[in-house]
Amino acid sequence: MAMKSNREDRPRPIRDMIRRLIVAPASLSFIWPVLLIVGGYVAWDRWGAEHVANKFYGVQLENIQVTEPPGYIRTDIPGTVFRDTALDQLSLLDVQATAKIASAFATHPWVKRVISVRKLPGGKVDVHLEYRRPVAMVHVFKPNQADSGSYFFPIDGTGTLLPTTEFAQSETLDYIHIEVPDVYPTGVVGGPFGDVRVEAAARLAGVLSPVREQAKVRAIGVHGDARQNVVPQLEITTTDNRRLFWGSPPGLEEGGERTVEMKLHALMSGEEITNGDLRLAKRTRLE
Repeated sequence: MAMKSNREDRPRPIRDMIRRLIVAPASLSFIWPVLLIVGGYVAWDRWGAEHVANKFYGVQLENIQVTEPPGYIRTDIPGTVFRDTALDQLSLLDVQATAKIASAFATHPWVKRVISVRKLPGGKVDVHLEYRRPVAMVHVFKPNQADSGSYFFPIDGTGTLLPTTEFAQSETLDYIHIEVPDVYPTGVVGGPFGDVRVEAAARLAGVLSPVREQAKVRAIGVHGDARQNVVPQLEITTTDNRRLFWGSPPGLEEGGERTVEMKLHALMSGEEITNGDLRLAKRTRLE
């Protein structure tokens, strides 16, 4: 007579449970799908979601593309913004992701305006930027001090202070110089220079910068005692050492003062300027 194997006498709890489930009433047949769903959810919640979010939905530096900056900007703007604003901690699944990316890029001193931010397939981000344009160098001289010397600070047409590290000393000659006595920036890079005279001159530099060479403009200064004028009065020094009285900054002309277009025409046309005063330009219209 055959003998039973000792292995068959061993308890088999898993096998027994499966057998019971197989012969269980139909009302218990939903247990397997439920167990699978619950187990899958727990696993996803604990490991899967975080892994996928980090790998596919986190902002990656190499996936950020920005508007091509002009040649005078040598800074790695995406790299600087990514490092300084902790964009690596931001997920593209965040409903505020585009707004947060726009806010991060708006902090860079070379960025004048963030036009748009778009999320693209593959985790890429397209950032459309408008950059600030340098129009002048503020010439600062600090005598009789430990750090005495001559310095140049780039500004745009609104008087915003721009990064100084972008320009070599020789490149300062490619811009209009703003020469105002006893001035030094009090603002931060990316903010206002901090002096109303410089900011008034910056307005004029923004107008003259495109025609700097043709008009032979070398520098802009303040005419007369600024303390006696609510609006700083400006003068131009040309490359042939003429001094021309421009008057009020563009957009802030006094009653009866010639317009910017009239002054520019007199400056560019080569006509004789009475008493060196562009406010009294003879021509009253462009031809």
